[in-house]
Amino acid sequence: MELLTLAQQHGVGLNYEAAVGGGIPLIAPFRYDLVANRINGIFAIINGTTNYILTRMAKDGVDFPSALKRAQELGYAEPNPKNDVEGIDAAYKLAILASLSFQTQVRPEDIHCEGISRLGNRDFQYARELGFAIKLLAIAKQDDKSIEVRVHPVFIPDDSFLAKVDGAYNAVLIDGDLVGKVLFFGQGAGALPTSSAVIADVISTARDIVRGVGGVVGWRLRPGKVIKPMAEVKTRYYIRMSVVDRPGVLAQIARILGDNKISISSVIQKLIDSATRTAEIVIMTHPAKEAAMQQALGEVAHLAVVKKISNFVRVEI
Repeated sequence: MELLTLAQQHGVGLNYEAAVGGGIPLIAPFRYDLVANRINGIFAIINGTTNYILTRMAKDGVDFPSALKRAQELGYAEPNPKNDVEGIDAAYKLAILASLSFQTQVRPEDIHCEGISRLGNRDFQYARELGFAIKLLAIAKQDDKSIEVRVHPVFIPDDSFLAKVDGAYNAVLIDGDLVGKVLFFGQGAGALPTSSAVIADVISTARDIVRGVGGVVGWRLRPGKVIKPMAEVKTRYYIRMSVVDRPGVLAQIARILGDNKISISSVIQKLIDSATRTAEIVIMTHPAKEAAMQQALGEVAHLAVVKKISNFVRVEI
C-alpha cells in the first residue's frame, strides 16, 4: 500500500500483476473489471507449495514431513519452507487482494495466520468420511462496519470447486454484489506463468509511456472500516481428541461446549487402543464464535478423561 500511495503522489503507474497468483490475471480484474462491484468475500488458494503438500497427504496418505520433502525435491518448497507452510506467504498475498477489494489498508500483521504443519493423516481420513477436503484458505470478508481477514487450514465440502484444486495450482473465488461468484484458476507459481505476468506488465507500461497516458494509479482509501478481531469470527469447527473410553465422557465434553454456547452437529467415536481403553472422538459443531471455542477447548483439555486434543480445524461451507 505504501508503493500505491507513493505512485499516486507522483502521478505515475504501478503494475504488480505477478505479486499474487503467478500467471493468473487477478490484479487487473480487481482494478478494472470488478470496480462496479461491492466485493463481499474472497476465498483463495494462493500458495502452490502448501496446496501440493495437502494434495499429496490427501491422495497418497503420506505424512506432512514426507510430503514436504517431496515438494522440496520438486522445487516447489524452499530449503526453509516456513513462509509457505506457516501461511505467511498467503497472508502477504491476501493483504494485497483485500486492500484492493475493500479499499481499506490491510496489512499482513492484521491477518490471523496459521499453517498446515499440525495436520495429520487422521484428519484427512475423517475429512473424507465426513465429505470434506482440507485446504489452506485465504479468506477475506466485509460487512458494513468491519473486515475479516484470515489464513488457516479449513474443511470445505468435497463437491466444491476449491476442494478439487490440486497440486501446485491456485484458485481465487470472488463474490461480488453484481457479478455474483467469479472464479480465477491457474498456475500460481513457476518460471513460465510468472514471466507471463511480469512481461505483460512491462508491455502495458511501455504502451502507456508511448501513448503518454502514464497509467496513473486510481487509488483511494475508504475510512471507517476496522479489522474484525479473530475472537469475533464465527464459523463451524472440527475437533479431534483422544479420550478415556468409558461412559459419560461425551456428556462431560458436551456440557462444556454447551456452557460456551457451542452446539454439536455430529460426533464420531472410534476405539483406537483396546489395551488402554483409549478412544478417539471427532466432533463437528454448528457455527460458534472463535472466542467461545478457544475457551471451551481450554476447559476440555483440563478434563481428566481427555488425554489430548489432537487437532481442531475451522469449517467453511
